[in-house]
Amino acid sequence: MAHLCYILDASCLEKGIGNVKRWCEPDQARKISRLSLYIPTFTLQELDFLKYRRNSYTAKEALRFIDRADFPESVDLLIEFPELLDTILWSDVLERQVAEVTDFDLRPNTSRSLPRRLRNLLKSCTYKCHLEGSNDQVWTLITEDPQVRNLADAFAIPHCSLVSADQEICKNLDKRAFQQNVKFSDYLKKKSVKDTSNGKEVYRAKFDQAMYATRGPGDLWSP
Repeated sequence: MAHLCYILDASCLEKGIGNVKRWCEPDQARKISRLSLYIPTFTLQELDFLKYRRNSYTAKEALRFIDRADFPESVDLLIEFPELLDTILWSDVLERQVAEVTDFDLRPNTSRSLPRRLRNLLKSCTYKCHLEGSNDQVWTLITEDPQVRNLADAFAIPHCSLVSADQEICKNLDKRAFQQNVKFSDYLKKKSVKDTSNGKEVYRAKFDQAMYATRGPGDLWSP
């Protein structure tokens, strides 16, 4: 079984706290050899902002979940010490840059400077993905924020969506069910027409080829 390591940003926990809770249920977690979840300082501060300024129920739920003390033995919930950020030099982060950042200026004290909160997130992710180097663990950032995804790409930080992470974890929890879902998904794609919508790839079903369950005898109701 695999050791899965994920960094959780605020958008992941706010939009997918139900998924994260399910990963950590005792009956589910014992099917994985190890699941490590890292909570950056950025994530805690963003959830606090959403809780108090936006009165977000899911942010409150996420913070309550993080405060739990009864996680299964196979789940490591690692909460970042804020002091760690002071030990990570911004110059070390910039050394990992592989692409231009068009939305912000990476230099401090300019009108387009990268906000401090995003600088801190980059420090956290750079530390876990590039600088820590412990036990050959591969850390992946889970985020639903397009802005964060762009920054992750610019600094070679592996990232994925909540759906992709859920699929990977489900694959390890129940491989048979996962394979059945993949087989069914491939079948649907074969019976659909590939198209694009709002720049995204979609598959439109051919309803004339759909197979419906049999119905019992009777008259069709009409108003």
